[in-house]
Amino acid sequence: MIEQDHRPKLHFTPPFGWINDPNGMVHIEGNYHLFYQYFPDGLTWGPMHWGHAVSRDFIEWKHLPTALYPDELGMIFSGSCVYDVNNTSEFGKDGHKPIAAIFTNHHEVSGTEVQSIAYSLDGIHFEKYYGNPVITEPSLKDFRDPKAFWNPINNCWSLVLAANDRVKFYRSDNLKLWSKTGDFVVGGNGVFGICECPDCFPVKTECGIKWVLIISMIIPVDDERKQVHKTQYFIGQFDGDTFVDTERSDDPLWLNCGPDHYAGVTFQNLDKPVMIGWANNWKYACDTPATDYRGQMTLATEIKLKNTALGWRVAMTPLGLEAYKTKELYVNSGVKFKSNAFGVNVRGADNEKIIFSNEEGEEICIEVTNSEIIVDRTKSGKKVFHPLYDFYGKTIAKRFSYKDFELKIIFDVSLLEIFADDGLISITMSVYPDNPYSTLKFDGDSKVELYYFN
Repeated sequence: MIEQDHRPKLHFTPPFGWINDPNGMVHIEGNYHLFYQYFPDGLTWGPMHWGHAVSRDFIEWKHLPTALYPDELGMIFSGSCVYDVNNTSEFGKDGHKPIAAIFTNHHEVSGTEVQSIAYSLDGIHFEKYYGNPVITEPSLKDFRDPKAFWNPINNCWSLVLAANDRVKFYRSDNLKLWSKTGDFVVGGNGVFGICECPDCFPVKTECGIKWVLIISMIIPVDDERKQVHKTQYFIGQFDGDTFVDTERSDDPLWLNCGPDHYAGVTFQNLDKPVMIGWANNWKYACDTPATDYRGQMTLATEIKLKNTALGWRVAMTPLGLEAYKTKELYVNSGVKFKSNAFGVNVRGADNEKIIFSNEEGEEICIEVTNSEIIVDRTKSGKKVFHPLYDFYGKTIAKRFSYKDFELKIIFDVSLLEIFADDGLISITMSVYPDNPYSTLKFDGDSKVELYYFN
């Protein structure tokens, strides 16, 4: 039996092979560079490279040659890129401004993790620095995923990287020599766990600049097989040396409530924070239905901060879709889909159920109440490929508002993304129907608009 192709049309996928974390995202002269964890020789996780693609609108991507290959220091794990416009690194020459990549080398035998750098003068080909590694801490096992950014307080480069139960901050004047400036320990406000893929960036608000620290977490639970991978965020201030979380919450602040959003980071060299994440879950990522690729990225989303009754919270808005949309049309329940890549806007005041289904009886159910949004994929299609896929089959998100609701739903062949309550709730969930969903049903008095993507 030939496996159905579940490749999305709008979300980034590699030409072939395995991908996970987005890496090195940087904006240069209208081009958005996306690097990513990549194994070009197979459909499961393997020796990590950095794949590379570029886009001008976050939707259409041009695949470029593999940027970084494993070396004597190890595999190329996650990291970031900066556009060194002032040539602080002195890697630039003949008027060419360098792109500098800082990444983790993970040694496959010893497990040692160190931070190394490379640079490019043409935005395609990279040369590794002869002085690698540039940051080491031999006593730490989990020591990875450096995210570099310009430090406007101390006028230098800073980076934040994951170090077991905390993240560490470093500074540098030239991207080569780094010194530690501070720690942020996770768990005093939020959920304890092993930190991965941190990011720290400023956000403009009506009350001035606030900083957001994002950390993807490996969260221990009683049953280790069901260990949770989720991304939490903190709101506060960066003083030039470290981050202080000034916004407290009784509940953890989750960046995305769904099971398939992880390792998201923002683009460097943009005047606003724009994020892309990995749209998968480590518990079953290696087993999802695949043809010639496995793994995909989320849509690009702009991150804003909104002041709610519970305090400041992150709100996310998808980018790049408008140019690809058909006209939005109001529809009645029972309408048939003309494509397997579509959007649905739902506005209502009472409880509502929105169901996408096919003739095989497979369905996704999205339920909105005054207090929750519930997304159920337990009948959505293929699920026997891994026992924990069904364990994460239902997502329940607490709403920020108890009044009228508006959902922006984007469905792309096998990936569902929902943005609700003015972006304060986002849910990313993969589904693998045996045949495309054919019918949209809803049972309330809501106004429902349907559109397609060209």
